[in-house]
Amino acid sequence: MKYETQEIADRLRESREAKQLSQRELSRLAGIPQAQISRIEANSVDLRLSSLIALASALDLEIALVPRKAVPAIKSITRQTTERTVVQPPSIGKEMQQLQKAIRALQIDVPTLPQLDELRKATASIQRLQIDTRFLDNLRAVRNTIERAQKTDHWKGLSDATKSMKALRNQIAHFEPTTEQRSANRPAYSLDDEEEEDA
Repeated sequence: MKYETQEIADRLRESREAKQLSQRELSRLAGIPQAQISRIEANSVDLRLSSLIALASALDLEIALVPRKAVPAIKSITRQTTERTVVQPPSIGKEMQQLQKAIRALQIDVPTLPQLDELRKATASIQRLQIDTRFLDNLRAVRNTIERAQKTDHWKGLSDATKSMKALRNQIAHFEPTTEQRSANRPAYSLDDEEEEDA
């Protein structure tokens, strides 16, 4: 086991598990044999740069060389973005899974498609946001566009899906819940209520 590469192996495995991908699915996405992915995650093989780039791309990760002084800040930012789990309403969660499944199918079928990277990035940016159920039809429409493009080999549809996804991201990010929704999210009990009763 090589201590220097253990952290990289751990991050790759954690990222794969966070995306709920099996090693076999990641193998198809990255074009790397499943047995090799197993050895990489176990840190029992010398990881080649080309394999690292392929795995990072398939897992929506970026590889960067940064100044050593900046590492603590970057780790802190990374922790904040990966540890913040957003609990979506069930219907949104289910639709997001279907959307990811459609994009994974594209990655496997046509991994070199130029529009694919933009679409993946736009979808990843939405996953970090709390999505109101009012956007369910919009998500479904984007997924339908992707599936239609794949069935017909009409890849212009992917550019349309990416534009729709970016517009949707902006709408979701600027969405203001109604007064009823804000009060519904208010806790049933707070310390302020207790202090008023004691007075």
